[in-house]
Formats: sequence, C-alpha cells, structure tokens
Amino acid sequence: MKPVVRSICIGGLLLALSGCNWTSENHPSLSGTIEAIELPIVAEVGGLVTNVTAEEGSAVIKGQVLAQIDKRSYEITVAEAQAVLDQATARLEEARAGSRDTTIQRSMANVQQANANIQLAQARKNQAEAGKARATEQMTQAESQWQGAQQTLLYQQKRLEEATTLFEKGAISAKDLDTQKEAVNQAKTQADQWAAQVAQAQAQYRSAQEDIVAAAAQIGTAQAAQAGAQADLDQVKEGSTDYAIRALLATQQQARAKLDQALLQLEKAQITATDDGTLLRSSIEQGEVAKTGATLFTMMKPDQLELVVYIPEAQLNRVKKGQEVGIEVDAYPEETFTGTISRISEKAEFTPKNVQTPDERTKLVFAVTIYITDGLDKIKPGMPADVLLADEEGGQ
Repeated sequence: MKPVVRSICIGGLLLALSGCNWTSENHPSLSGTIEAIELPIVAEVGGLVTNVTAEEGSAVIKGQVLAQIDKRSYEITVAEAQAVLDQATARLEEARAGSRDTTIQRSMANVQQANANIQLAQARKNQAEAGKARATEQMTQAESQWQGAQQTLLYQQKRLEEATTLFEKGAISAKDLDTQKEAVNQAKTQADQWAAQVAQAQAQYRSAQEDIVAAAAQIGTAQAAQAGAQADLDQVKEGSTDYAIRALLATQQQARAKLDQALLQLEKAQITATDDGTLLRSSIEQGEVAKTGATLFTMMKPDQLELVVYIPEAQLNRVKKGQEVGIEVDAYPEETFTGTISRISEKAEFTPKNVQTPDERTKLVFAVTIYITDGLDKIKPGMPADVLLADEEGGQ
C-alpha cells in the first residue's frame, strides 16, 4: 500500500490534514473500487435484428444508429393506419355532402368492428397483467440468486487474498494460487450473469407495465370509437346532422392518432445511442430476434464515475450528503482528486468481507456513494481508491 500523506487517523478514519505521515498499514482509509455508471439501451419494439453497426469498446454519440430491427411489419402497420385514416376522411366528407342509403350498412359494420376492438383491447390488457406477474416473480428470483452470487464472489476474493499471502510465504504452490484465481473468475462470471438476468427481468417488468397502460388506453379509444360509431349509425338513418359530422370528425382524429402511433413504432425499430459515451457490452447479434424490453447494449458515460465505500456506524456523523472528499488512486500517488458524497445508505449492514477496517467485521457499516468530480481524464473504472475525509473543524 502507498503512504498517505497529509492525513491523520481519528476514530479509524483518515482525515485530510497537513504535517503528518501515517501509512495505510497502521491506519487504513476508506477504500473501494471506481465504478462506471452504466446506461442500458433497451429494445422498445421486437423483431429480427437485420444489422448491428456498433462494436464493443467503441465511442458513440447520442442518436447514433447501433442496430436495425426488421421494419417491414411496422411499415405494414403504418400503411394500414394510413388506409384507416383515408377511410375516415372519406366518410366525413360523404357525411358533409349528405347521407346515402348505402352508408347505413357500413355504419352498422363500424359499430360491430368497434365492439370487437373493445374485446381485443381487454384481452391484451389481461395478457399484459399476466406478463407483469411473471416478470415480478422472475425479478424476485433473479435478485435472490444475484445476492447469493455476490456473497460467493466476496468469499472467493477473500480466499484469494489469503492464498496470495500463503504463496508469498511459500506455504502453497503457484498451482494452488492459480486454482483460487480461477475460482474468483468463475464467481465473478456467475455474479455478472445473474446481474444481467436481474436487469432483463426489470426491463420485462417495466415493459409489461407499459403494455398495461397502453392496453387501458386502447380500451378507452375503442370505447370512444364504439360510441362514435353508434352515434353515426343512429344519425345516418335520419340523414347527416351536425352531431353526426362531429362524431365522424372524432373518428378521423382517432385514425390520425393511430397513424402517429404506428409511425412512432417504426421509428423505434432503429436502435440508437441514448447519449454520448462508450459501448461496454453488446447483447445482440445480426440474425437474432430482439424481444421488447430486452437490453441490447450497455454503455457508459466517461464523465460519470462513482465510488462506494463503507463507513462504520460510530463514524457516520463524519459524512453527509453533498460533502466534498479527497480520492487517491495507486496510479497517481502524488495527486488527490475530488469527489462529492451523493448518497448515504439508509440501512446498516454487516461489513462486506472485502472491506478492510480497524473495527471487527461484526460491526455495522453504511454504504456511502461518492460521485467523482475531478480527474475524470485519469481515473478509470476498476481502479482501487482510498477516500480522505475532511476534519469536523475543516481540517485546520
């Protein structure tokens, strides 16, 4: 460990102050690992992926096309919606010109179609509610497995630390050390896999919730269309009236809204970057079928890094949200960077196995999240870091 300069240790915490030369071996600081803030890019519509244009690790800009979902079915939906709008417009123009006997049967058919649309929208809502229930169950199971995998990873990391010490002392062979390293890699892979399943289940839950809201809106639209069609039928039997024309005008407006919705779905078939950043992972390949709500890409913003450390319960009064702290990394031993505390856990937990503090491991700690505001051109995700806290009197 590198020496920590300009610091004193009070109650187990490392405080920024000049004139001292403590070492972290005797007075350990709050330590953690720099993490990137990830942004998932989720498929808002489903279909066959016909093209993937972005590669992992590449820099992307907001709005850049990353992949293309087969848009033929969405183009057909747009054409159908356009035809419905044209029909509604023609019926409105005909009503304004005067009713004909031949329009009565067509009005009756519109009423029947509106009733069928209500039933279809209700069925879609029921299906979406069932999908939400399944997603909730899957999300609960995945989160439980993820927590277990994280505990296993922490355990294997601790074993690796012990094995490294034994290897340095000549107590175990290099093969034994490599075996433990492989155990850590396997545990990390398992944890990452469960984390991805948690994210996917959450996306499916949100998608199902959106489907419920959309289905409810479709029911309302269908009911309005049914009312308009019935009013049109009643009035067309007696000849066009101002009331009938208003009903047909409402039908035309509904048809135009459906066309706008179809155009929006067609636009969503093109997957684009939601912000400037770096593409971390790609979860889809050309020829695969993307499901609605599935995470296709994961990107990070290079100017958004954070650090999570754990502070003992007895020292919780030394941190507060919005507080500025110092950050040191091994790669730049002569520099102290700046961060701001953005979140303090509301719930205490037992000290994680991979967090070293002078207190016993049975002591309760609180997770503190620090948003890094300085040195973003030097600090990288994955770097271990130490946190320096200011004294209660401002370090004087």
